[in-house]
Amino acid sequence: MQNLLFLFLALASFSGQPSGKIYFRNPSFEGEPGAGNCPKGWYSGIQGSTPDVLPGAWEVMFPAQDGKTCVGLIVREDGTHEDICQAMAEPLLGGKCYVFTLYLAHAPKYVGYNKPTRLRIYGSSEKGGKRELLASSTLIDHADWRQYKFELSPSGNVTQLVFEADYAPGIVFKYKGNLLLDNCSPLEKCVRA
Repeated sequence: MQNLLFLFLALASFSGQPSGKIYFRNPSFEGEPGAGNCPKGWYSGIQGSTPDVLPGAWEVMFPAQDGKTCVGLIVREDGTHEDICQAMAEPLLGGKCYVFTLYLAHAPKYVGYNKPTRLRIYGSSEKGGKRELLASSTLIDHADWRQYKFELSPSGNVTQLVFEADYAPGIVFKYKGNLLLDNCSPLEKCVRA
């Protein structure tokens, strides 16, 4: 009986140990489908320029990669972007490296916002801030979900992450485009050889 009690206490204390991972709230962007909706746990850092919870909004019927919904972000001809942000459960420490994965896709038809875009990830210590560009994807021009791995190495502590749609690298003229996001893995410290 005493051994059983010891085992129970050992397991209870082990399960309370930190995993070393930083989890996103609502990592699969689950929410009520609609235009201008932010999924629970997320917010838009740009007033009046909110993401869309898909499928269903703007007649975009692109299925989610994980769960029932994903999120869509657009870029516009006037140079404006949409973003989606989250306050992290614990800060990313300056000088440290973190890695996570995210699924990205491009919807071929998104009410005229049909050109491919890329993802930019910013870090900040203030809500909606874009103090430091931490990562950028290649141009997302594929109409299927693909997993992308990102390494983030902030120069200072980061409490907010911002995911923003951006134009293709090197373009001169702004255009209408879209980017779909789903299924963020937890952030983990980088493993270096």
